Amino acid sequence: MVSQVNRDKTFSNQSRLPKLPVPTLEETTTKYLHSLRPLLSDEDFARNEAHIKDFLKPNGLGRILQQRLIDIDRISPNNWLDDTWWIKKAYQEWRVSVVVNSNWFFLFKDDPNTPREYFSTDNDVKPQGHFSEFQVKRAAQLINKLLEYKDLIDSERIPPDVTRTHPLCMYQYTRLFGYTRIPQHGCDKLAYSPHPNSIKYILITVKNQFYILDGYDQNGIRLTAGDIEKQLNDIIADVEKAQLDPPVGILTSDDRDSWTMSRERLLAVSPQNRETLTFIENALFAVSLDDYATGTDLDKFLGNIFHGLDGHNRWFDKEISIIVDSNGRAGMHGEHSPCDALIPAFASEWILKEPTSLNAQISGRPIPPPSRIRFITNEQSLKDIRATEGRTKELIADSDATILQFSEYGTSLIKKIGKCSPDAYIQMALQLAYYQLHGRVVPTYETGTTRKFLRGRTETVRTLSVESKAFVEGMMDKSLSAQQKYDRLQAATKAHTNYSIDASNGKGCDRHLLGLRLLLQKGESHPIFEEPIFAKSQEWLLSTSSLTSGDYFNGTGFGCVYPNGYGINYLPGARILKFGIESKFSSSETDSKAIKESLIKVLRDMRNICEQVNGKHSKL
Repeated sequence: MVSQVNRDKTFSNQSRLPKLPVPTLEETTTKYLHSLRPLLSDEDFARNEAHIKDFLKPNGLGRILQQRLIDIDRISPNNWLDDTWWIKKAYQEWRVSVVVNSNWFFLFKDDPNTPREYFSTDNDVKPQGHFSEFQVKRAAQLINKLLEYKDLIDSERIPPDVTRTHPLCMYQYTRLFGYTRIPQHGCDKLAYSPHPNSIKYILITVKNQFYILDGYDQNGIRLTAGDIEKQLNDIIADVEKAQLDPPVGILTSDDRDSWTMSRERLLAVSPQNRETLTFIENALFAVSLDDYATGTDLDKFLGNIFHGLDGHNRWFDKEISIIVDSNGRAGMHGEHSPCDALIPAFASEWILKEPTSLNAQISGRPIPPPSRIRFITNEQSLKDIRATEGRTKELIADSDATILQFSEYGTSLIKKIGKCSPDAYIQMALQLAYYQLHGRVVPTYETGTTRKFLRGRTETVRTLSVESKAFVEGMMDKSLSAQQKYDRLQAATKAHTNYSIDASNGKGCDRHLLGLRLLLQKGESHPIFEEPIFAKSQEWLLSTSSLTSGDYFNGTGFGCVYPNGYGINYLPGARILKFGIESKFSSSETDSKAIKESLIKVLRDMRNICEQVNGKHSKL
């Protein structure tokens, strides 16, 4: 049964979407210069202002670069940024491990049909070595629903996303299934089949072993949850008696250059390894069944979904991986380059709407049995695995990640007492939390979407502004009245909202400046790009984004971009705000628990200021 259907086909609006515009030099440099003001002294600001004036002069380098970019736009069939540079520059040329650094995670809420006895002792922690009946049932349900979601996309029965004023690009929905990042020298690539993907199987990982599970019968009919449950039980029964192969999947957690070399050495061992890798890379998605449970502690649950206890029993290069522990707690983990996390979030919400059936029916149709796929390893392979295990252990140990579920109020109250955009309000809370803890303002990234354009992905919303700096300073100034502080909040949220609107219209400054800089030829340079502030203003010590209202999630998140910064993802619910926060233990400048406490305090302080001005309201 499908509730989200209408007469408009999924991709019916694609042909009328405009291309991503190329902003004027004047628009971009004005926005860029304004964003530098809170970071620079008067002297440094004046120098950068002079550089920009030179950049804009007739016949100057800026005009030449702009015309080159217009040529790129003219020859790009879909989108000058996405067609030419984006996926490589944003993701695939980055050589660090995808684990923690770029992959995202979602923590699913507990299934309402989870048996009570699963939550009875030791805070629900279960030691390694045990699977459970409900774990298998929930995994089967999630697999079945995700395959159904794929069928809806392929048959164009998912309604196209729209706003109140315009349709949104649905191209990223074609990149949900069957995508796998392949490590390569210098720049990774994606392995995939063209949409609609004809692959019919998924990858199951159990105790570091790999199995192929067909999701469809020989007639192409999707298996029932009961059919899938039986297959999962067959896999568990097989792995319990099997001789276990070395944990090759851990290699995907390594830095990209090391993984590239390990993969090449692995392929050289035996032709069978190419066949096994191809099965893994072509699978629609991956499902990891863990033989343990981390319990009720949300931060430990976060760690298992984000990176696993030790990086084992995963294939981190898959676009989508579902993880289910032995208590039936589940989440999703994803490689970021094929599409932005918002699209898998929509898919996750859809598959989570129905609780797990405790009596899923078996169809009775002939179904292909699951098959184990194996790697042939040698001493070098084992050496690579051991080395990767050591590096991954250090990577995981350094990740300071936590979840905040702030239940005192949500977006409904923000609209009433703040009288501003809830997103802008939350962004100002993050600015104030950082300022209160660290005593300074820093460049801040928020994800803005450009999906109103064909194959649009994101644009940077620069949250730090003259107005946001005045707000955080004002909130710490005891001489200001509640009205004065509220007025600064209004000015800051208005400035942020205006920037967000410009970014969604393709008129942010960062993507345009990136394109101009990448078109510099050998021997060409300009002070605008050489000034230290050009790079410094893009050191996102606060890297932030939001997803959905989070009704089906316990939390979501991603890693910090800089080792002395924070990565913060948030879910703005009507009555609760959820934040996933990550930083590094090795940094003396950051502390995830401390900024969580700071965030709680500032959310209370901001509410107090707003209520002093606009009166008190109930939480609802």
